[in-house]
Amino acid sequence: MGSSFRRPLFLPFLLIILLYSICWTALAYSNTLLLKSCNQGSKVSPGSQVAKNIRLLVSELVSKASVNGFAATMYGNNKYKVYGRAQCRGDVSNAECRKCVAGAAQLLAKECPNMADIRIWYDYCFIRYSLDNIIGKVDTDFGIYDPTKQNVNDPEAFNKTLGGLFTKIESQALMPGNHKFLGTGQVKLSKSTTLYALVQCAEDLSPENCAGCLKFAVAFLPELCGNHTGCYWSCSTCLARYNLKKFFFPLNSTIILSY
Repeated sequence: MGSSFRRPLFLPFLLIILLYSICWTALAYSNTLLLKSCNQGSKVSPGSQVAKNIRLLVSELVSKASVNGFAATMYGNNKYKVYGRAQCRGDVSNAECRKCVAGAAQLLAKECPNMADIRIWYDYCFIRYSLDNIIGKVDTDFGIYDPTKQNVNDPEAFNKTLGGLFTKIESQALMPGNHKFLGTGQVKLSKSTTLYALVQCAEDLSPENCAGCLKFAVAFLPELCGNHTGCYWSCSTCLARYNLKKFFFPLNSTIILSY
């Protein structure tokens, strides 16, 4: 399970919890549960209108995200309104996306019943809902990170190459027409070693908000991940990840760099 943090924008850390447990396989294709956050202070009465609206909202999120890979919607009226977002990683198939969001919804119903403020991260998908209007808004306040346990041999050269790769795929994610806000790339470090990276934003963000979220994420990685050979960082509205093991599925749009 990944590490979590709460960090108001531009303020010092309030909480860092280290919980390393992702198993990195030869090809890191896996739909691991990374973190589940159920706000115990957001409990509502089981028979209340809000509880009913949450169930209907989650059902709609699963239905729409299973088809489109993304959904951001609201349900209810006035003080009973709930807001939600579900998104699958942009390289994941519709079938895998459907399984991921459906499984996440089932787990939340079981382990976070009648709670109105939740987040759940899997490797392939993410669900968030709240009584606050989260749609279209950047949220880097609470997130998850998970570095590998291995360190690189030449941190200066590695970080320089990684920075260049992230710059390329950030630009790709923000290209007009890229509605998934997805960027993927790879670069050869040696004959036997390749560095892979991926960024993505929630599709309900504006391009400007996506750019800001990714800039924050990529700048934050060195602080959290040091000189590790791989790291995953995600908040509720964007993610950035890199690894020396390929973790995303083949895409024609993947940027391939050479140095």
